[in-house]
Amino acid sequence: MVQNQILKKSEDYDLVANICKILGNVNRIRIITRLEKESCSFGELMKELAINPKVLNDHLNVLIANKIVVKSYPYGVYTLTPIGHVIKQGMEALNSYITRVKYVIKEE
Repeated sequence: MVQNQILKKSEDYDLVANICKILGNVNRIRIITRLEKESCSFGELMKELAINPKVLNDHLNVLIANKIVVKSYPYGVYTLTPIGHVIKQGMEALNSYITRVKYVIKEE
């Protein structure tokens, strides 16, 4: 039983590490933040975020492969998935912790 609990925690750590790797790029964070407001096309994302089309395509592919973003057909708009919305909420929670850490560092 203890071994199963250890295995589960290890799997959780792998998931956390994977999410951190995905969010380790500021452009992916910007894409997620933009899509939280509303769905939009590739061209709209490229224009609003001022990202090179090749770079944007690569980041969207990572987000799609990890089920954070989905492209709807035939309209060709990108939308956050339910997983993407949960990850965005997690990003906001993490940001509040980082703000607290900055405050503690400033006090030292």
